[in-house]
Amino acid sequence: MEQKNRTVTVAIITGVVALLLGCCLGAMFGVMGGIFIGHQASSRSDERMTPDSFNLPTLPDLTGMQGALVQEVVVGSPAEDAGVAIGDIITSVDGTPIDANHRLADLVSQYQPGDRVKLTVWRAGDVKRITVTLGENPQDSARPYLGVRYVDVPDQPDNVAPSN
Repeated sequence: MEQKNRTVTVAIITGVVALLLGCCLGAMFGVMGGIFIGHQASSRSDERMTPDSFNLPTLPDLTGMQGALVQEVVVGSPAEDAGVAIGDIITSVDGTPIDANHRLADLVSQYQPGDRVKLTVWRAGDVKRITVTLGENPQDSARPYLGVRYVDVPDQPDNVAPSN
């Protein structure tokens, strides 16, 4: 019986040692392989990834531009009905430019529901004129409603303004 216990103990110890040795050798060869492959890849400067490698769309240069960058157009809103689209930059309301002193929400709030206003919109390099009939604000029917969420340009993207 004692011979059988000794055999089992030796088998268990041998198995544990083989497992540890296998893990150590596997890790060592994995690290060495990773270093070798990384070194080979880094020596090929002509194949390095650059921002141009990803074929990302070119973003417009907004330097010096001011306005309201439309991030969302509410479904069924006056803005949607008039054709305002996500990505548009509203640059003026009835000829008043949107800037640090004249925010979109402030300009729209000067009107009444049902008033027609002319928006000047920059869309993908083209200037468009869009006429919008303002609706009633869902929270206060006495206030006008355009139906967009936007960020001020050039303050984007952290300065999200509430819907107006």
